[in-house]
Amino acid sequence: MKFAAILFSILLFINGILLSFQYHVFSTNPADTEKAFSYTQDIEIKHKGNAFYVKHTFKNLPEQEMTILWPEAAKQKACPKDAEGKEDKKNCSRFKSNVNGFKEGTETIQSISYRIPLPNGGLESGKLYDEMFLTLKQGIVLNTKLQIIDENRKGGQWFTGLPKIGEQSLNLVDYAYFTGNGGVYELYWSKNKVKKAFESDELSVYSTRTQPANLTKALSKLELLNSNHMDIIETPSNQKSGSRILFTNTLEKSALQERVAVMQVKRKYQINQQNQVLSSVLASFETNTLIGNSKAQTMVKTLNDYFSSNQRTQWKDGLQELEGKKVTSSVLDNLLSNILQLKTSYFQMNEANAKAVVPLMFEEKRPIYVNGQKVDNVKIILKDDMILYTANPLLKQLGYDARIGENGYYVKNASRSFRFPGEPYDFYVYNNLRQDVPGVQPLIKIAGTYYVEEGWLIKLFRTIPEKKEDRIELNEQK
Repeated sequence: MKFAAILFSILLFINGILLSFQYHVFSTNPADTEKAFSYTQDIEIKHKGNAFYVKHTFKNLPEQEMTILWPEAAKQKACPKDAEGKEDKKNCSRFKSNVNGFKEGTETIQSISYRIPLPNGGLESGKLYDEMFLTLKQGIVLNTKLQIIDENRKGGQWFTGLPKIGEQSLNLVDYAYFTGNGGVYELYWSKNKVKKAFESDELSVYSTRTQPANLTKALSKLELLNSNHMDIIETPSNQKSGSRILFTNTLEKSALQERVAVMQVKRKYQINQQNQVLSSVLASFETNTLIGNSKAQTMVKTLNDYFSSNQRTQWKDGLQELEGKKVTSSVLDNLLSNILQLKTSYFQMNEANAKAVVPLMFEEKRPIYVNGQKVDNVKIILKDDMILYTANPLLKQLGYDARIGENGYYVKNASRSFRFPGEPYDFYVYNNLRQDVPGVQPLIKIAGTYYVEEGWLIKLFRTIPEKKEDRIELNEQK
């Protein structure tokens, strides 16, 4: 009868936990939901001495207050001078005195000037200047016109990622002009000119090598995620790429497709530039191909295999709605949880585990109490029809010392000791006596984390889960 009662309790709990997984997405951070707006911009860069002097003119601005995001190296932030050498107060009337933004106002054109010092003796060939341009928080740039006036007459070749309209060497200055859709994020100069190997509305490809005849055909079929032009420069060096300037050591189509997709995704979604796995996962969904290392590809396969056709559509629609916003693992987990109607930390757990792939698992969202005390570090997850509890924090709360040792996972207190061998195993050791394991193992290791299976939690550690509407109580039976 006692066994039957326990079994009934387990089945009741399983039913409750499955029902409790139904939930809607959490509220997003208000700071990330500020009203977005669009504008166009004209930028003039003068290369003079050991510095860039930038005049940035914003056009078609909204009347709302706006925050300026300055380049870290920017100096002499000011209202630019007019033709008479005086401050052009009309075109910077909304510029705040603390230089951190624009005030509310009806003037739709505003200008700002600043200086970017060039250390190490001045302009360097082959260096990507990616901290050059200011932006407006939540602003979307529709079009950029950019001119470079080189008073030092260094010659060479300038790249911005925008289409180059023309360049000219005059008596006193060298001049280059660019214009195109979207913003500009970096500047690159090469002392030696590089030959253009391919050009289209979306791409300009440069290489010092003679390219095969089928290069044009291959590059013309390259799938792009948006129409914003970009420069691709073939170089043997391990050069850091920017947002619209891509350096590559190969122009082979498949490798280039992957690099371009990841690069465009990082700009589209405002992703941490160092998070390659997350970028590759999003690029895979954008292009309907598998991109990135084995971990990124496995994550994509897992989701695609789990999604129904309707869920897959919702997922892609949700990604489109995130365009232009800051995207983190937490944001994607919220979206995924809402679509699946099950709470998951799939992206966050995989980000925390650098090497192993954490499988798709679902979590209990109700607060958990152990022997009457609320605990925040114990998770209950559902995987393959099993209910699992994070072992280390739970066992510690139950008064056990738990650690990984030479011959497995060791758990002990003053009167009881356990050893669970390395996986796979069909026995465990209790107080120095071997015990067979029929069926499900007591301790399960998933991506480096140990979990206790619920049936074994009751049997070995004498802890009974009690399901309540507003909490889960785990009470140890003495």
